[in-house]
Amino acid sequence: MSRDKEPDFFTEEFNWQRGWSWYEKQFSAGKPGVMAVGEASTTYTKYPVHRGVARRIAEHLPGVRLIYVIRHPIERIRSHYLHRVAIGRESLPIDRAVLQEPMYLEYSKYAMQMAQYLEHFERDRLLVVTSEALRDQRQATVARVYDFIGVASDWTAPNLNKSYFAGEQRLEYPGWVQQLRYSRQLNRLAHLVPKRLKKVVGRPIDRIHHSGSQSISQSVRTQLEDQLREDVSRLRGYLKEFDGWGLA
Repeated sequence: MSRDKEPDFFTEEFNWQRGWSWYEKQFSAGKPGVMAVGEASTTYTKYPVHRGVARRIAEHLPGVRLIYVIRHPIERIRSHYLHRVAIGRESLPIDRAVLQEPMYLEYSKYAMQMAQYLEHFERDRLLVVTSEALRDQRQATVARVYDFIGVASDWTAPNLNKSYFAGEQRLEYPGWVQQLRYSRQLNRLAHLVPKRLKKVVGRPIDRIHHSGSQSISQSVRTQLEDQLREDVSRLRGYLKEFDGWGLA
């Protein structure tokens, strides 16, 4: 995998201007004989805020295999809210924020995000994995991923059953830390911040915000579900044996 989990190279607003040679260096730790390399930049499925990502990937990596991990769209919205709280970019109560800021809903429109890629790639180049399957049938789901990218599907990672970064375990950081990630000029320095320092300056979200502010009310949830229903219906057309989370 890339040196940094999310190099955000194909996202114009982040590292696109740094050039192809910079991107290649992100995989310099790969050993001879490695069959597959990859990265996991979440900004690649944040249309329409970030546009043109799929086109850039297709132009530079026409043989790439794409893996899209999705989860219940309302839970994704809640997780996104908690993340923005953690990095100091959200201060509104959750019910107001998720209705007021369009990106919360747009990033959960998975069919719309997929459509950006299907303009440039054949459907069999895109594997969709639900986080529910990854949670409940982890070994089988990971084996599907390995088979899709063409590596040994019978291999088991030693940390396969460990879960990382649950929403409430995330840390809230002061502004100077989150600026390292979200500033064009400073984000190249983000990997230089020691993990120990991040733990010192960060505070768990659940110690700062009472639990009520972290839950989407039923009335707002209903509004979000109504606005997501058409997209979930389109998503079911792309996937086999998918229940649409009961939304469509």
